[in-house]
Amino acid sequence: MRSLFYKLFLSFLLISLLASFTTIMISYWAQVGPYGELKKRVGYNQLQALTHSLSITGLATVKIHESGGKEALMVYLEELEKQPYIQIFLLQEDNSNFSNRKLPPGAVDLAVSSRTSHDLQYNVSETAIMVALPLVSQDWQGMTLVGSTARIMRPPVFSDDKETEGWQRLLFFRHRFGLPILVVVLIAAAGCYLLASSLTAPIRDLRKATQQMSKGDFSARVDHLSGGKDEIADLSRDFNTMAERTQSLLQSQKRLLRDVSHELRSPLTRQNLALELARQRFSDAEPYLARIEKESGRLSELIDQLLILTRIECNIDNAPKKPVSLCKLLSDIVHDANFEAANQDRRIEIQNLDKVTVLGSMEMLGRALENVIRNGLHYTAAGSAVEINISKGEDDVAIIVRDHGPGVPQEYFEQIFQPFFRVAESRGRDSGGTGIGLAIAKQAILMHGGRIEARNAESGGLVIEIHLPLS
Repeated sequence: MRSLFYKLFLSFLLISLLASFTTIMISYWAQVGPYGELKKRVGYNQLQALTHSLSITGLATVKIHESGGKEALMVYLEELEKQPYIQIFLLQEDNSNFSNRKLPPGAVDLAVSSRTSHDLQYNVSETAIMVALPLVSQDWQGMTLVGSTARIMRPPVFSDDKETEGWQRLLFFRHRFGLPILVVVLIAAAGCYLLASSLTAPIRDLRKATQQMSKGDFSARVDHLSGGKDEIADLSRDFNTMAERTQSLLQSQKRLLRDVSHELRSPLTRQNLALELARQRFSDAEPYLARIEKESGRLSELIDQLLILTRIECNIDNAPKKPVSLCKLLSDIVHDANFEAANQDRRIEIQNLDKVTVLGSMEMLGRALENVIRNGLHYTAAGSAVEINISKGEDDVAIIVRDHGPGVPQEYFEQIFQPFFRVAESRGRDSGGTGIGLAIAKQAILMHGGRIEARNAESGGLVIEIHLPLS
């Protein structure tokens, strides 16, 4: 699992659930013992109370029957039926109910046992207490009072009624644990989600700013600090400080490079003027003057490319973006390059030159493509061709330029797009170029929202692949 958010969320959730379940189980088991003891004590007290009540009722029943007869006894039994918590029945010798009420299960067997033993008998079950007491009277033989009361119990969430819905039994485990567990899980999940989200939000902002910086946007900052004083907030502030310092240094470097390039133009102009004057006066020094002119030209070209590179990197190209036909642009570049490379036994071949239009600056795109193509001409083998292939996709167009030169080691694929970088073994200064062409190409392509990358061809040579978004 790679996401820090999910790691934090699941870790907090697991810890919360373990702590909650442990607390619930400790609380429950702490109550099981006391509740069991309390249940026994309450059951004993209920049995004593029912026995006492049945003894008093038995004496009253005998006296009422002796003094008032059966009618008075029936009135008394009807009053007893109104009691809410105790049921009292008067059974005759044939075990029939004196008032024709429905007897509870086991009442007849308990009454028979009581008459046989001539003593009080009781039965205590999980849900009820029942007591049978034989009556002693000269007129009555075999009459028995049976009393019944429900036991005092902790009520379950659901009864054991078979009509209870299945989803309710599943949810509550037919007892009392289901709903508390569900509530604990929901509360823990919500709390852990909010906690993990609050911890990872600034990290996501920091990662977003880092990605922007890696793409060359050194103005990226972490904005949502919220005045925090924790380690993540300190890290975000340190990142902003680092980004500001890096941006300032890069701007100073670019400004210095631009200013130096501008300042070198004037001495070069005066040098070229002095060179013409020297050629007019000292004709015998022509070989030396030609060498000075060549080096001056290379230096002038280097300054021009430095100015172009700094202009692109500083995003000060104000040329309006217009539809650019890649077919016409590449045709013009290839025509000029083939004319110059004819005496070098090299050529350029274009494949799949379809009509493709992109939105951008013709000048910047032309410089980028020309630099890549001329770079291929510098290093392709004599008698070979630089191959250009255009592939149009749904959202972009790919321009693939391949030479037949020595290629580049894989570890240098990214570095060849940096200014002044050279691969010493195969691409030294003697081969020509200023070392800025591919850097200009990369910045121009990035300015148009595209990308550029390098790789070696399977049969040898370097492949430069450019992707540009379609207009």
